[in-house]
Amino acid sequence: MLNEFLLLATAHLFAVASPGADFAVVIKNTLRSGKAIGLATAVGIGLGILVHMAYTLFGVAIILAKSETLFSIIKYAGAAYLLWFAYRSFQSRKNKDNIIKEQSHSELSPFQAIKQGFIVNVLNPKVTLFFVALFTNIVSPSTPLWIQVAYGLWLSIYTMLWFALVAWGFSRKVVLVWYQEHGHYIDWAMGIVLLIVSIRLVI
Repeated sequence: MLNEFLLLATAHLFAVASPGADFAVVIKNTLRSGKAIGLATAVGIGLGILVHMAYTLFGVAIILAKSETLFSIIKYAGAAYLLWFAYRSFQSRKNKDNIIKEQSHSELSPFQAIKQGFIVNVLNPKVTLFFVALFTNIVSPSTPLWIQVAYGLWLSIYTMLWFALVAWGFSRKVVLVWYQEHGHYIDWAMGIVLLIVSIRLVI
């Protein structure tokens, strides 16, 4: 079981660290609305992991992976949501006001940020396939259910901590000062990333 956990943790570590929709949304929300909103987004993404974990434990992930209709619904819903995020990113313009003051009046509430992170993660079919591959190839059927639940809790907590670290890094004052002048370019870049990710989900 220790070997199982180490393999799961290592594979998940590389998967979470690779740039994707979750990464882009955390950075975008942190730069536009501040550290608290970035941290809330990280919490939402971590909660999304619990959803993937739950249906994986009950075998629903296998059904989703094998049912073209169900998987397509998730895939297109996720792509549409990311496209909406990309559209909002492309609307960004140069901010001439003080970034710190603006962030004290965030356009997002913590609950909205949690919801965004949660939806982006849950509607990402790549995460579904990741969990299917992870658990069918690493976790033994004989592993007790409570151990598998513990695996899922760890993956969720680690995901939250990783993206909380990302939010903290991008909320530093030097980054915010730079973002004051060039943030709209970052938003456009994030929009391009989200656009590419949504297109890749579809094809």
